[in-house]
Amino acid sequence: MKKTLIAASVAAFTATGALADSFTMQSAFPGLPVLDPTAKRFVEKVSVLTGGEVEFDYLLAGELSPPTEIFDNVSVGAIDAAWSYAGLSAGKEPAAALFGSVPFGGDPLSYVSWLHHGGGLQLWQEIYEPYNLVPMACGVILSEAGGWYTKEINTPEDLQGLNIRIGGLGGTILGKLGANATGLPVGEISTSLETGRLDATELSFPLVDKLLGFDKVAKNYYFPGWHQPAGFIEFYMNKDKWDALSDVQRTAIEVSCSDANLYAMGVAAGAQSAVLDEFRANGVNVQRFPDSVLDALRAATDEVYAESAESDPMFKRVIESYRAYAADYNEYQALSDLN
Repeated sequence: MKKTLIAASVAAFTATGALADSFTMQSAFPGLPVLDPTAKRFVEKVSVLTGGEVEFDYLLAGELSPPTEIFDNVSVGAIDAAWSYAGLSAGKEPAAALFGSVPFGGDPLSYVSWLHHGGGLQLWQEIYEPYNLVPMACGVILSEAGGWYTKEINTPEDLQGLNIRIGGLGGTILGKLGANATGLPVGEISTSLETGRLDATELSFPLVDKLLGFDKVAKNYYFPGWHQPAGFIEFYMNKDKWDALSDVQRTAIEVSCSDANLYAMGVAAGAQSAVLDEFRANGVNVQRFPDSVLDALRAATDEVYAESAESDPMFKRVIESYRAYAADYNEYQALSDLN
């Protein structure tokens, strides 16, 4: 019924001419640093490159559809396009999670290179095709932090029974080590840490985490972000709407997403150190996970990949494609490493 109401409201707007020359683009995110400016830049670039022929009406999370319902609404055409995270559709297609992040994967450059030069995009398109969607990366995200913890993590055993807010493959992996992974709306995280409902959380990198005040309720900030060493913001559009565009208009969207990939990665790269200094000044212990913990997480990750590949043929194809490209990429990187 909700989808029907959304479709009706969009149709009504179109009928009055309010959105006659624009497409709705529903975001899965609130107005967060890096993500929000990147979305606005994308909308502006598309408008400029098409001479105003294609305009996206950019809506923040919940303004038209809840994040978990965006996929279905764009699929049926109730919403035209999405600004989202592929991990949200992993419940329908497990392999989609690998287009949000690859735990213990490579750096952002290797990730986007695999997508465009290693066959990743073609696999992603194949996954979304039955849902009448056309996906692409529209913002490359730097490695996230490993998360905020109310107590120190010195051994893998410290993860047992830990209540942590984390989703997707990261949550499945931590579950292998005895942690209790849960999903929780962003607005409830700080209070849950303060009251003890949560022992830990991950969200993003320092620039974003700062907004939620995690440094006031958890004093152990761990790195690296093993669960998301690189990530994609995804743009996808209803295929019927996409096919109705001209070649020039579709190219403008693709070029604007390529611009967004560079912009998001660059704008975040130099903005984290100052925030870390603020955290330290507030008594936060910024540190790396012990090697023993990372080794245990890596082993659990390999186990989850093996199980997922066995149960889902597409997951197997995607992870094998990614690993094959990464092997070639990593060989040259190792030879070129000045350290």
